[in-house]
Amino acid sequence: MRVLIVNINLDPTELAGCNAIADSIEQDAARLDLTPPPEVKIRPWRTLLDPTGTLAVDLQKWSPEAVIIGPNGTPFPAYPSAFDRFLAWIRARRGPTLGICGGHQAMALAHGAPVGPVHPVPAATTTYAGMPRVEGMTNMRLLGDYDPLLDGLPDELEVVSSHVDEVKDIPPGFRLLALGERSKIQILRADRRPLWGVQFHPERGTGPERQILMNFLRFASKKKTEPEFQ
Repeated sequence: MRVLIVNINLDPTELAGCNAIADSIEQDAARLDLTPPPEVKIRPWRTLLDPTGTLAVDLQKWSPEAVIIGPNGTPFPAYPSAFDRFLAWIRARRGPTLGICGGHQAMALAHGAPVGPVHPVPAATTTYAGMPRVEGMTNMRLLGDYDPLLDGLPDELEVVSSHVDEVKDIPPGFRLLALGERSKIQILRADRRPLWGVQFHPERGTGPERQILMNFLRFASKKKTEPEFQ
């Protein structure tokens, strides 16, 4: 199984978030008894825009079975106009894709939903320095819809959060799967494609929320097709 993690940080050397996801995949794959173990690559988003770049080449030749869009540490207004082309790539995705924190917000932006600060302060434009954050454990409640990403999760659980911005509205063609007490939109899913976004960090968790990454890997490894994704 091949898993591509896309680093959406402006600085491609900022890899802490993506490395944490890769480490969790290794651990979760062992628990799932995936044989052979997943092959994981981390690539910066900019290389997707160059047909000869590593990300574009990986997509064409390596053919990942799953894509995870990692977190970011810079407000999206600070990104260059080229990022719009990356958002267009997200918008065109049809294979299993999971956005985590900033990746969740990028997925929402790609599909027309606004992103802004959780707290009632002016939106960050160049840096998150000094901005109020949602940090630590926060409560989340599932809304009851069946979804393969949520198999085995309790109706209410605590998740690890670390963000300034949040998705402000549900994008067209998506549905809400979980509500949070701080950031309301916690889990989104596209209606007819296996695209999910989670505002929190399942890779940092030690409780039932870690099941989300295992469920995503299981779904992608089996190439399962749900009727609503056809």
